Amino acid sequence: GKALNLYLLTPEISLCCLAIVVILLDLFLKRKRLLAAVSVFGLVVPAAFSLALWGVEETSFAGMLVVDQFSLFFNLFFLVMAALVILSSVDYASKFRAFQGEYYALVLLSAAGMMLMASTRELISIYIALELTAISLYALTGFLKDPKSSEAGIKYLLLGAVASAVLLYGMALVFGIGGSTHLQDIARAIPDGGLLANPALSMGVVLLVAGFGFKIATVPFQMWVPDVYEGAPTPITAYLSVASKAAGFAVILRVFYEALGPLSLDWGIIFAILAAVTMTLGNVVAIAQTNIKRMLGYSSIAQAGYLMVGLATVTMLGRSGLVFFLAAYALTNLG
Repeated sequence: GKALNLYLLTPEISLCCLAIVVILLDLFLKRKRLLAAVSVFGLVVPAAFSLALWGVEETSFAGMLVVDQFSLFFNLFFLVMAALVILSSVDYASKFRAFQGEYYALVLLSAAGMMLMASTRELISIYIALELTAISLYALTGFLKDPKSSEAGIKYLLLGAVASAVLLYGMALVFGIGGSTHLQDIARAIPDGGLLANPALSMGVVLLVAGFGFKIATVPFQMWVPDVYEGAPTPITAYLSVASKAAGFAVILRVFYEALGPLSLDWGIIFAILAAVTMTLGNVVAIAQTNIKRMLGYSSIAQAGYLMVGLATVTMLGRSGLVFFLAAYALTNLG
């Protein structure tokens, strides 16, 4: 059981290799449109590996990597999203003709980060996967290099850095109480008496909610959304509103259900309040928008509120409902 089962990582490894191939081909290919074709057809390989693993329930790397139906569903989900974003970028890419290879490679690498986010049960690997995703997306947001896009990139980078620091602080507090970065060990070590009896733990949970709240764009952590969505290249706006949000929810489901399960009554209420506020504000503020991409931004904030209803129920039914809604939301929004 101690063997490193590398075959469990084949989807992510093949996706990273594909990104490297795209960057290398970029040096030789004169017709840059071929890069998009290589990227999309190359995605068949990680998808095939994910399908081949279907039905496997195993962990590897000392329990850090988890392959189960949950993570494989998200693997296929992110691969489909990446393919759709790359297809929708083909015509759009004329705006950054010289940098198409980097663009497609960053989309692929961020998808690899998202897949890793859904396939881990350990805080440090969650954080590193999250940064792989986030840093790729910061670069993609500022890709047009015009004033709006650059402003969007800078805002996303600065606020994202603050949010990831907050998240890391929350993880540190939870780790301090649990004595382990593995989610199951934390669940076993949580003291009785809930959040109110344990100030350090409640601080940790609040910081985790804030850090992840930024990723899924819930009120009051949604300030960046309209500006970033407006300035980013349009396919990336779609990618952010769908894939990045889904990755955030995948991690939240893992962390809160598997590590903080004993506190579910407490964080269920937190998510219920956030969901109500987010649905209301997201829809009300959208009325005043004149820019379609800003309006989509507020729509995606409101959708985060609907999705959080699944978290607020704290049941496995709520969890499967959330995942189903994510898939439906993704296809309609990208469409």
